[in-house]
Amino acid sequence: MLGIAKFIDQTNLKQDASESDIIKLVEEQRKYKFRSICIAPSFLQVARKNLQNIYLTTVISFPNGYASTEAKIFEAKDAIKNGANDLDIVSNIGRIKMRDYDYLSKEVNALREITKSHILKFIIETSFLNKEDILYITKILAENGVDYVKTSTGFTKSGAKLDDVKFIKENFDGKIKIKASGGISDYKTALDFIDAGADVIGTSRGLEIINYKEI
Repeated sequence: MLGIAKFIDQTNLKQDASESDIIKLVEEQRKYKFRSICIAPSFLQVARKNLQNIYLTTVISFPNGYASTEAKIFEAKDAIKNGANDLDIVSNIGRIKMRDYDYLSKEVNALREITKSHILKFIIETSFLNKEDILYITKILAENGVDYVKTSTGFTKSGAKLDDVKFIKENFDGKIKIKASGGISDYKTALDFIDAGADVIGTSRGLEIINYKEI
C-alpha cells in the first residue's frame, strides 16, 4: 500500500524520543517516501544532517497552543532557520472558545507573514470544539491564507473524527486543505479519512498503514 505514503506525515512527537529514534525515522523516509516526517523542533538539525533533501514538518507551541503570539513567532522563525518545510502550529483554543476574532486573526496573520513560502497548518484541536467553533476558526484560517487546518495534536482526549473532516470539507472545499491527525493507526481508517476529504494524514503508525495486507 505504498501509494498511500504520499498522504502521510510520519510522526514521532513523543516526549522521550531520542536522537536515534529520529535517525530511524529518517531511514524510514529514505525507504518509503512519506509526504514528510513530523518531528520536534529540537531534532530538525539532526534530521536535516542525516538526509539533506528530506521534507520536514515540525510543531509550534505544541501541544497546548496557549503561548503568546510573540513566542510562537520566535519558534516559527527558529524552526525555519533549522530546516522545517511545514509548520504545524497549535491554535489558542481558549481564544477560539471565547470567539476572540481580533486576537486570533492577528495571530494567524502574523504567523502567515513571517512563514512566507512555507506550508502553514493550524491545529484546532477539534475534540474541544463544537461545529460552530470549527466553522468559526476555520473561516479565520482560510481568510488569512493558511494552507491547512489540522484536526488534532493527538495529545488530548480524542483525535480526528470523520464527521469533523466531512464538515470542514463541505464548508471550505477549495478554500483550505485538511490534515487529519490523532488516532489514525491503520490503513482502512486512513483511507476513510482521505475519502472524507483529508489531504494529509498525520500518524505515528505510517509503517503499519503502508504495510497493510488484505486477509
